[in-house]
Amino acid sequence: MSSNSDDDPVMRSSTEHYDRVGSNLDWFIILAPACPIFFGFLLNIAVNPPSYFTFFDNMILLAALYAVAVATAMLILPVIFHASHYRKLDVEKFLLRNKQYVLIGIICVMLAMYLGLGLAFNSKLPVQIAYSLPSLPFIFVLFEYLRYIRE
Repeated sequence: MSSNSDDDPVMRSSTEHYDRVGSNLDWFIILAPACPIFFGFLLNIAVNPPSYFTFFDNMILLAALYAVAVATAMLILPVIFHASHYRKLDVEKFLLRNKQYVLIGIICVMLAMYLGLGLAFNSKLPVQIAYSLPSLPFIFVLFEYLRYIRE
């Protein structure tokens, strides 16, 4: 009997779809709690800014705060979408939409991390160097991504 259910494409595909949905939500389970923590650190800096912060530094901090806020929203939206459309869930549409949300969320988190690192380095280094050094980890990620695509 179990071999017949394994061969049945309807039975197999229905469980596979929900397995894919569950594994897709793992991204959000990890990233969604991390973003508000990062937001809290940036908000603490915004509430208690160092005395050496200039207007330019405050604008960069504001941009980083907005980027983390957008990232948090993008990483929470798939969970809300899944909860509200669970009964009539189109799995392929859900997975495509989640991919878009997670890409926007990751890009915003990366932008906030870059700006946060730039602010940290700006207190000790000249501006050109302070905003060049934080790009190194992201250049490494880009090279790894491009290397992965070619394989």
